Amino acid sequence: MTLLFLLACTGDTTTVDSNPPTEGTLALSFRLDDDWIPEMDEDPVGTFIGSFWHGYDVEGTGPVEGAESLEDIRVEGVDLSDGGGPTTVLYVSGLLPAEEIVVLGFLDSDANAVEGDEGPDDGDPVTLPADNDFDVIAGAETAAEVYFDLLNP
Repeated sequence: MTLLFLLACTGDTTTVDSNPPTEGTLALSFRLDDDWIPEMDEDPVGTFIGSFWHGYDVEGTGPVEGAESLEDIRVEGVDLSDGGGPTTVLYVSGLLPAEEIVVLGFLDSDANAVEGDEGPDDGDPVTLPADNDFDVIAGAETAAEVYFDLLNP
């Protein structure tokens, strides 16, 4: 009887989660190529306006025609005046699929974006797809440094 008890106590008690997570979040910080700061007409401070996209919906120039964003982003108080950053984490996304996600958007550094028709104007720092693709880790918060590597022409 003691032997049966010992065998039962040493058995494999590992359980397998039948519903592993398939989503995670992105924790966004921001950074600007400091070479662009002297080229700007205003300080690199403002509101980030952008969106999260499935990686497969984005090409070198941006989202493919007909693609829909996963989540729109609006982050006020992005301040890159201290050498271009990076900032601390300023935004944590909602749940996103655990896959490649691209963050696209711009820093409205002159505070003139019109709600409903938001887009960068001349001189606003913008993101490029190749610099802003991140692998979301299932069940985790993944750090993502959004990088502005271009001023809108």
